[in-house]
Parts: sequence; C-alpha cells; structure tokens
Amino acid sequence: MIKLIGFVAIFTSAFAFANNIASSSTEIVALASYNQYGGGDVIFKLKDPIEQCTGYFLSKSDDGFNANVSMIIAAYQAKTKVKVWGIPEQKWAGSSSGYYCKLYVVAYGDF
Repeated sequence: MIKLIGFVAIFTSAFAFANNIASSSTEIVALASYNQYGGGDVIFKLKDPIEQCTGYFLSKSDDGFNANVSMIIAAYQAKTKVKVWGIPEQKWAGSSSGYYCKLYVVAYGDF
C-alpha cells in the first residue's frame, strides 16, 4: 500500500509540474491590480516573455496570494530578476490583448 501511495504522489507531482512552463530569469516590466475584476486579480509582464505567456495573473482567492504579490512588487520596484512558472492551460479571463497564464511559481535566484 505504501508503494502505491508513493507512486501516486510521484506521478501526480510529475503530471502537475509538466503543465507548467518556466520563463528565463528576467525583470518584471509591468504590474496592475484590479480591485473589481476577478475580485482582486493581479497581472504582470516580464521583460523577456515566453511565447506561450504574454504575462501572468493571480487571483486574490489563490493560496499564497499575499506572499506572491509581495515578491512581485518587491522585484518590480527593485528591478530584481525573477523566474516565473505559468500554466498556459489556464488563461486569464481578462486577456483581451495577449495571453496571461495562471501563475504557478515566482522565484528569485537560479532555479
């Protein structure tokens, strides 16, 4: 039974990670917060975006929202490079120009 649980955990983790695409290490060049749309959505763009994601979004209801927004604002203000993973299958409903992917991870440093 323990082997089965371990296999399921590894398989599920690998599957979840496979749907995420990483950016290069780059700066955040634009940031916006919506007080009404989506109940508090935040979007941002990178200096060197990947083809699949013009930008990224996170919703106020997301786990880790406060920590992620804090990291994003700090990186934007300090022009610190970040690496971002996004989920292209989850497009922001407010994407009228460009394609905003759901934020999965934002990180400082080399990953």
